[in-house]
Amino acid sequence: MIIQRYLSRQVLGTTTAVALVLTVILMSGRIIKYFGMAADGRMDVSLLTAVLVYRLPGFLELIVPLGMFIAIMLVFGRLYMDNEMTVLSASGVSRGQIAAHLAWPVLLVTVLVAFTSAHVTPSGNAESERLFAAQAERNTFDLVKPGRFQRIGDRMLYAERLSEDRRQLLGVHLFEQRPEGKGSPREIMVQARSGRRVMDGGEAYLVLEDGVRHDLVAGDPVRREIRFDHYRVLLPQPAAVEKPTRIRSYSTPDIWAQRDGNPEARGEWIWRLSMPVLVPVVALLALSLSRVNPRQGRYLKLFPAILLYLSYVVAIAAVRNNVEKDKLNEGVIWLVHAGYLLLAVGLFNAESVRLVWQQMRKRGAEA
Repeated sequence: MIIQRYLSRQVLGTTTAVALVLTVILMSGRIIKYFGMAADGRMDVSLLTAVLVYRLPGFLELIVPLGMFIAIMLVFGRLYMDNEMTVLSASGVSRGQIAAHLAWPVLLVTVLVAFTSAHVTPSGNAESERLFAAQAERNTFDLVKPGRFQRIGDRMLYAERLSEDRRQLLGVHLFEQRPEGKGSPREIMVQARSGRRVMDGGEAYLVLEDGVRHDLVAGDPVRREIRFDHYRVLLPQPAAVEKPTRIRSYSTPDIWAQRDGNPEARGEWIWRLSMPVLVPVVALLALSLSRVNPRQGRYLKLFPAILLYLSYVVAIAAVRNNVEKDKLNEGVIWLVHAGYLLLAVGLFNAESVRLVWQQMRKRGAEA
């Protein structure tokens, strides 16, 4: 029990630390992407935190198994470096018993990943999709920020500043390109003193006041200029999304119900099923690869081991993609899991097989 508590505490503590570091690293790229969307006016900044929270479970279902994989490599690498594994072996504790001591932390991580993959991640994806759909229902004009070029439908809008009551744009510039057959596109530039939004017949319009419209084509010396008091531009109204449209946002019961007639549902099903299956397999792989010579260093096998883990995940993703395209049968995924499980068992028992082989050779030589 003492050994089990010690190993469980070490593995779970290191898994948590590694998972936190990996989460920060991997989420940084997504944060930069969302900040870019907010800067372009495609996303409200107030939604940033909520979207990140809803998308986090999708990262954790991959990060937590990788964190446990690296944690086992680090923990047992240190035990080998400090000769603690040698002491345990001399005390009669076999590698099989050590693997049994890791059963509880591995089971805990497996249950966590299974729950996240089956329930938390789909719910987070659905809520995130609803947030973007709710934002799409808002008029694009609401997201215009002064001092920035922002896309409004097929046009590019720039406003110098807002009025004091924040109901009008001042110093408005509107840019648009219209194809003209095989020739150069027609460039339309509109400048106006102010602009405001009005509703007419259920449609939203940007009404520009006191300005001029320039209409020209590259290479054409003729430029058309029209001055106006009022200039109306129809603002795009995205259609509202009443329910999730991406298969990854569907609940697990819905995925199961659609498996027979929907290849995308089958692909999503094997992905959600594969995440918890992956955990004990990679745990055994990590335990098998963690054995190091104290002279070699504890980090010698870490990089190749991570590449092996990534190859496992990539193989699952490849099968999923081909199942979604209806090119493979979903049962192929079990060949992937079986192949890596056999590899893990082979590596785990490699030392025992080597010793048995040496004894057989020695007996054969004596005979």
